[in-house]
Amino acid sequence: MKFARTLQISATLILGLVPISGHSQIYYYSGPVSGYTEVDLTPGAGYAGGFVASFGILTETLNYDPVAQTLEEVGTVTLSPYSGSFNMVGVVGENAGDVVGSATLTVGNNGIITFDNYQDINGGAFYSPLLIPVSGSGIYQGQAFTGSWDIAIPSIETQIIAASPTSLTFSEFNVGMGAPYGIPVLDGLMTGTDDGTYYVGWQVNSIVATAAPEANFISILGLGLLGLAFMRRRAVGVWPNC
Repeated sequence: MKFARTLQISATLILGLVPISGHSQIYYYSGPVSGYTEVDLTPGAGYAGGFVASFGILTETLNYDPVAQTLEEVGTVTLSPYSGSFNMVGVVGENAGDVVGSATLTVGNNGIITFDNYQDINGGAFYSPLLIPVSGSGIYQGQAFTGSWDIAIPSIETQIIAASPTSLTFSEFNVGMGAPYGIPVLDGLMTGTDDGTYYVGWQVNSIVATAAPEANFISILGLGLLGLAFMRRRAVGVWPNC
């Protein structure tokens, strides 16, 4: 009887660890994403300097609540190349060809970008920015500099195409496929290039995320309880009376 009671208490405690998420469902996705970002640093319009980094693998967990109409995306995306060295060069007018500085920049944590975006539905879709951390150093007008900042894809739209207990089908793209205007990040320098902007892109079409394996957890739980019973049997030599 004591043994049965022990199993009952153990099962109750372990089952209590399983998250109760109401209407929300957790999904997992890992796969390629199309897109890129310019990684620029210049005095602004009329100058060029930077490199282009392409997005590679998107790995994320999606917590989707179809009743509350909320979506949380937590994960990483890779970029390559994640580092580059370049000169800042005039490209128009009397400054054409003038080298005013140089820089070496690194994107993310060796090319890995992390994100955690929580979104409410807006007009039938979800919208969130993707911030891309940049750090680097160089020389501008004879003075050394160092610093860090963010460039951004201002708004990525996520459209939920289909949702079930086992899978989530969705698409993502950056709204407008636009070119954000550069922002000042260091004294006299900004993220824009020769036209004062930096170009970005992001797109995945009808990809499928799979449900988190809660069923596997329950299976492991059952095996664990059977293991406890087996060890108890070996200890006493017979199955105890319940």
